[in-house]
Amino acid sequence: MKDLEWINHPAMKDIDARKLAILVDLANEAEGKTADKALPLLIKANAKLKALGLTFTTEETDLMIEILTKDMSAADKQKLDMIKKMIAKNKK
Repeated sequence: MKDLEWINHPAMKDIDARKLAILVDLANEAEGKTADKALPLLIKANAKLKALGLTFTTEETDLMIEILTKDMSAADKQKLDMIKKMIAKNKK
């Protein structure tokens, strides 16, 4: 299992237990994956949230990206950053 120290991050203080479960699953599934392999996992996590009528806050999303990119190459981090920007545009 991946290092779950991020659970102690201030953004996780009052997180809904269902969101936390999805984040933990995502962190475990994405461990060691490239951006190309992690993207479908992000989409899957968002679909699970939507099915529960939930969404991640901006802080939770930022932390999720931080978790996913922790062990990625600079190129993969850049890809996910671009995806994050596209998602932010779609939320507006």
